[in-house]
Amino acid sequence: MALKLPYDLKEEILARVPWKYLATLRCVCKLWNSLILEERLNKKNLSFHMHSYSGEHRFILKDTGPTISAVGIEEQKNVVDPPSLIVQDFTLIKARTCNPVRVYKTVHCDGLLLCVMDNQLVVRNPLLKETTWIKCGSDFHQRDDAYSLGYLSHCDYRILRFRCASNSRNRPSRVEICEVASKTWKVIDNISFNWFLSVPLSILSLRGTPYCIGLREDHTAFVQSYDFYKERFQPIDDLPFSYDEMNPIALEIYKGDRLSVLEQCHKTRKICIWVKHWLMLTSWTKLVVVDIPEFPLIYPRLTLLSTNYYFDKNNRLVITCNDTDMKGLSIIRVINDREFQVIKANECEIYFPFLCSYVPSLVRLPGFWKQDTSRIRWRKRRFN
Repeated sequence: MALKLPYDLKEEILARVPWKYLATLRCVCKLWNSLILEERLNKKNLSFHMHSYSGEHRFILKDTGPTISAVGIEEQKNVVDPPSLIVQDFTLIKARTCNPVRVYKTVHCDGLLLCVMDNQLVVRNPLLKETTWIKCGSDFHQRDDAYSLGYLSHCDYRILRFRCASNSRNRPSRVEICEVASKTWKVIDNISFNWFLSVPLSILSLRGTPYCIGLREDHTAFVQSYDFYKERFQPIDDLPFSYDEMNPIALEIYKGDRLSVLEQCHKTRKICIWVKHWLMLTSWTKLVVVDIPEFPLIYPRLTLLSTNYYFDKNNRLVITCNDTDMKGLSIIRVINDREFQVIKANECEIYFPFLCSYVPSLVRLPGFWKQDTSRIRWRKRRFN
């Protein structure tokens, strides 16, 4: 006799299942597919797995031509074994012309990617293959302008696009917000900038709020956020170290609910990483120190190239590294306080690539919640 579980209990069980298994469970039946794609279950799933945020981490990088790849490290049974790469093709294809499109930047938010192109943006979930195209003006510059993806609620996603006067080429400051569901833009007035963005740009989204590293006129560095409710920028805290433009720095998310900042001394190659809770008003805490003399410089001085990092399930630091001759990109995994492994991820010449961290999820885009699931083809390879 089959046991019928209450709906709420099914939801509670499935919310605790990692996303990669949920994706295959969608093939069981139409009822399970509808349940797994529900907004409420997705919220619970993100909440339960927030502290294992880096479990399926990828780096988004640009390859030759229009190719976009998601690159991750495949875990080995023995930590001393040479690491291998998992590579997924995320190249955007334009539906009507079937030609790849050129992407300048990508931004990640809870499994969604914002792709910046000429006069248009794309918000997509690569796991579910859901894509929303958004038109935008042509008066923004690919290098001067910053983008972020966030939300007011999990159904109300917003795109932040802004330009600091100190960071532009003789063009005025500007802030715009796009509501993804309606694809409408709004210009935010009465915002003055007494700061500019650090280069390379370090912008991320934590719990729907954009964060970046800003520089004041006296070159002190701090973490800046944007509040979608109040429609204004809000400084969070100064960085826990004295800013030096020669030292590589990066901003990332740690365990899903904390901000993390990295600094590397360009002389000693020593790396320090601090963490701070996104809401608590506590001070920064030093999390990790990597002091290996042979460690490479993660990116050359005075460059536009950025870096990203995360901690794997064994709490080892994994970090991207741009070659000093600008001929490729590597991924470094720190084994212990004396050893690290290097694996080549990209051997093409780097001009102005983009990098961002990416963690897959089953979060759905606005407009896809009411999608008719009766026509879905139940094939397992759809979710590979």
